[in-house]
Amino acid sequence: MLKYLFFVEYQDGTTFQQNAEDVSMTDPKRSAFFDIKQENVRRFSLEGDGQKYTVDLLDGHFEVNGASFMLHDYVLLLHDMRLVFFRQHDHTWPTKEHRIVYCLGWQANDENGKNNQRLIRIN
Repeated sequence: MLKYLFFVEYQDGTTFQQNAEDVSMTDPKRSAFFDIKQENVRRFSLEGDGQKYTVDLLDGHFEVNGASFMLHDYVLLLHDMRLVFFRQHDHTWPTKEHRIVYCLGWQANDENGKNNQRLIRIN
């Protein structure tokens, strides 16, 4: 069972929420992430365990439980902002402990075409 489930707000105000089984509604061999309309995402949140983590793809700011912050300078002119989200599985040997780290953020190009990426890691 996943500790956090994602919630997507699209630019037109519609929403999409990950199901607890993490199964795509259009292709049962894939995860629910497959169903996200990537080009239309405005905000992407992870919710669970009484916490909420959000990335806003309009200006690149992050929120943790409603507290807003940036991981880039305001003078950085970005365009073509895209969602970055993945789960990283960490294993500790020899104890065989397993934990999932959620990585949430964005990548975008600056005015010179250079790719920029900002991520937060959530345990």
